[in-house]
Amino acid sequence: MKGKDEFSLTLDVDGRKYPLKIDRSEEEAYRNAAKRINNRINQYRITYGDSPNLITQDFITMTAIQILVENFTLRSKNYTEPYENKIGSLIDELDQYLDK
Repeated sequence: MKGKDEFSLTLDVDGRKYPLKIDRSEEEAYRNAAKRINNRINQYRITYGDSPNLITQDFITMTAIQILVENFTLRSKNYTEPYENKIGSLIDELDQYLDK
């Protein structure tokens, strides 16, 4: 990422440091994402922590899956192309009517 508003940020996710170069305007989003990831990992640790079959990587994977599913769900709810197309065709119809 190259830009004059580039910013170096180190995020702590599950006790590990991740150095990033981001656009300064995205800093809050990155910090909130790291906080949300850490909260989810801790929730899984509390829920499944006594399971001998699960390791840290499992909690991180479950967190990634959960967050991506939420992201996909939100994207599908925000899919507006059919409505935009319908509005466009209605505008065309109105234009044709008004041109008569």
